[in-house]
Amino acid sequence: MRKYRCLRCGTPLRRAREAGRTRPVLTCPRCGWIHWNNPAPTASVLILRRGRVLLIRRAFAPARGLWDIPGGFIEPGETAEQAARREAREELGVAVRLERVLGIYPDVYGPEKRPSLNIYYLARMRGDGSAVRAGDDAAAFAWFPLRALPRGMAFMNTREALRQLKRDLGVR
Repeated sequence: MRKYRCLRCGTPLRRAREAGRTRPVLTCPRCGWIHWNNPAPTASVLILRRGRVLLIRRAFAPARGLWDIPGGFIEPGETAEQAARREAREELGVAVRLERVLGIYPDVYGPEKRPSLNIYYLARMRGDGSAVRAGDDAAAFAWFPLRALPRGMAFMNTREALRQLKRDLGVR
């Protein structure tokens, strides 16, 4: 396990049971500060067009080179909807109209296995799609038929969201 230190005094944290909690938490034995290992929220967009979904190939670690759904971490002060639209602009250069939340899936991110809570929106691209370009964290993009998705998907939550999308649309 990675050694965490107290953000107040620098003392190594220890696992301890807090009253009323089912799981141990990391606590500072010197000052009592608690490291809450809360999940970091993300927002992603499943963009559909003519029975195909738009995916990106990741440019950076973790999961560099694998296919993913456009999205990323929600920034401070930003709503999930704002983050989803921003990520579509940054990674694909497009504006999207969010239709609904498809699902929310817990997962872990990176070699540190940082907990994440991943919010997926079903979205439609504004315009004819000619402006799509790979940018920011995306090395490339491609449209995939829902019946022929690539095997190399980046994260478990990505696969879960795509399974849910196929179920919702009646695609086997």
